[in-house]
Amino acid sequence: MNSPYGKVAFYPGCSLDGLGKSYEESLKLVAKDLGLPLDKISDYNCCGALEVKNVNTMAGLLLPARNLSLAREMNADAVVSACPGCHYSLSRTQFFMTRYPKVAQKVNTYLEKMGNKPYDSKLLMVHAVEYIYNSVGVEGVKSRVKRPLNGLKVAPYYGCLYTRPKSYTLSGYMGLRDDPERPSFMDEILQALGAEVVPFEAKTMCCGGPHAYSDVEVALHLEARILKEAKRNGAELLITDCPLGHVAIETNMNKIAEKYGEDLRMPLVYFSQLVAFAFGHSPSETLLTANITNPLDVLKRFM
Repeated sequence: MNSPYGKVAFYPGCSLDGLGKSYEESLKLVAKDLGLPLDKISDYNCCGALEVKNVNTMAGLLLPARNLSLAREMNADAVVSACPGCHYSLSRTQFFMTRYPKVAQKVNTYLEKMGNKPYDSKLLMVHAVEYIYNSVGVEGVKSRVKRPLNGLKVAPYYGCLYTRPKSYTLSGYMGLRDDPERPSFMDEILQALGAEVVPFEAKTMCCGGPHAYSDVEVALHLEARILKEAKRNGAELLITDCPLGHVAIETNMNKIAEKYGEDLRMPLVYFSQLVAFAFGHSPSETLLTANITNPLDVLKRFM
């Protein structure tokens, strides 16, 4: 299938090779079903998200730049990433190398010393939600549904970095970018599955994921706000597109209930898991069986 992004290189990042493995596996199922290529960048490295830039500015640019250089060696026109943190890191490097020639020259000098080709700053950075939405559209998703999720109430949680900061993410995307303040692409994909998207003002709130261990109190407070909003509006599942947010909220759910004296627990599911499930794949294929919060109690009525 032709994509508006041209040839695509897939950057999974560290998280999808580890705690977010169910995200990657289900995303591959969805891409295959929709006829979308998802060719992984060979020998990719950690992009440094999110804290490397605060320790060493050049390393914070160089790590993503190496991945972008490898993508260009694949003759790619765009890099698709599923993790908003990785998406941010890659977009940030693209921003600085495109606008500041001296920065680009210095980064490319290091790349050459490392044995990589200079990066020519000619890639688009695309989140996986946008890749699906802009490549096949809502009707393309709807046409593949074998297990309609009619009546399922969901809250789509995009996280704070999906389209932010807009100075990095909006430029040069020909109107293909989701709205940075009120994103809707994941909402529409979920609705194409038959699910009901509940009102959810917390969809772009920060979950405090990077502070899950360094400042637990802050993280628990932020995560509780998200869960409370989803619960109050009747959501049965919290749908995520960010491995950091997903893991942080999922693993802290019992602590949140204990701290606030209110049971805000609910299952979390990656958007790609729910799409693959609606496309007819089994819970084991989509790795829904691996989710800590056990969404199968909710989804069993569709099986």
